[in-house]
Amino acid sequence: MRSSSRRRTVLAVVLVLSAAGLACSLLPGGTNPEPGSVQGPIVTGESGIAGRIWHDHCAAPGEGVATPASLPEGCVRQPDTGLLVANGRLDQGEESLPGIELSLGSGDCPSFGLATTVTGADGIYLFAGLGPGRYCVMVDPNSGANASRLLPGRWTYPPVDDDIGALGQDVNVDDGELRSDISFAWDFQFAPEYIPPTVPTPTSTSTATLSATETPTPTPTPLATPTITATATLGTNDPRTALSSPTWHEDFSDSSDWGLYSDSHVRFELGDHELVMTAFNPNYYNGWLLSWRKDDNFYLEATVDFGTCAGRDAVGLMFRAPSASEGYLFGISCSGEYVLRTWDGEKMSNLVVWTPNSAIPSGPNLTRRIGVWAAGDELSLYVDGTFLRQVTDTSFGEGLFGLFISSGTTPDFTVGVKSVDYWDLP
Repeated sequence: MRSSSRRRTVLAVVLVLSAAGLACSLLPGGTNPEPGSVQGPIVTGESGIAGRIWHDHCAAPGEGVATPASLPEGCVRQPDTGLLVANGRLDQGEESLPGIELSLGSGDCPSFGLATTVTGADGIYLFAGLGPGRYCVMVDPNSGANASRLLPGRWTYPPVDDDIGALGQDVNVDDGELRSDISFAWDFQFAPEYIPPTVPTPTSTSTATLSATETPTPTPTPLATPTITATATLGTNDPRTALSSPTWHEDFSDSSDWGLYSDSHVRFELGDHELVMTAFNPNYYNGWLLSWRKDDNFYLEATVDFGTCAGRDAVGLMFRAPSASEGYLFGISCSGEYVLRTWDGEKMSNLVVWTPNSAIPSGPNLTRRIGVWAAGDELSLYVDGTFLRQVTDTSFGEGLFGLFISSGTTPDFTVGVKSVDYWDLP
């Protein structure tokens, strides 16, 4: 049974990054707002609007180049003009677009003036704190903030008649509702580059031989270890014994508070009273879900069932994330180690390197409780109610919280999150 002393709505924001921070980068910011930040007044409320802007691939030939008989991957032909454009779907391998400015207005489109925001490194944007009502989300590729990032090109999703001008979507939100499906797709005119198909020269004296070379998985770059303070103030007692009922308890009896998601790296789906998280590839990529309520001082705990696992197959908590593109990550591994890291949108840095601890049970098919007590600059780490370490750090003072998963050894590494408990501290 899920309970709360205040109404909550959760946005599932999934961002996939490499352990070395190489899979995601921000475009030059110029004078734009910080990615993920919101500028301007917002109506006080508990509703929200979110989505993603992505690069819709179609490597179409340029003007004067003959159209191939077989359409390039990701392309469709416009019925009225015969031009090749991207298909308007989010296909595997298509990149999200960071640093794109969106505006929010009230009523039907076109409308703006309530607020602006900028997509983060994952292409995700969020307008939070809205009251119920009808809104317009708009993106103008010709604006000063967007022209250098988007032009030349065209919109492919949602389908519109004017595919190069400002594009808006009308959105109705109820009280406490989050609309996380208001997304946009852009097809760059010259990207990806069109490569004409090659025609082999026939010969009568030789036979073509094909070979495939496997690309090795890169080894994550070692990360710098900052200085830490390892003095405990809470002691070894289980934090739950000093706390009353949680501010919020989630037992995953339904999926109303979580956006289910799947891509080529991770999958998040609802099981039998659990959130099932799967990391498909043993390549140290991290995928996470974040709630969209920000807080500074709290105790956060998740109860997780590890399935088949080995080595540094890991799961943990992300917290104090100012946006979907940065924050702290506290994780534990199948081998009985723990780590505390920061992600700043471009690189991952260790506050605590992977460290073994006898309090963390090692091996597959075990249940573990993972907790973090965040009070000011002091971050205290717990597993199964046992104190591990306290770190003093000022990187992030407030932000979102959620869960992450990463596989280092096991293909299709899967865990079941049984519950998430959150206490708001004074």
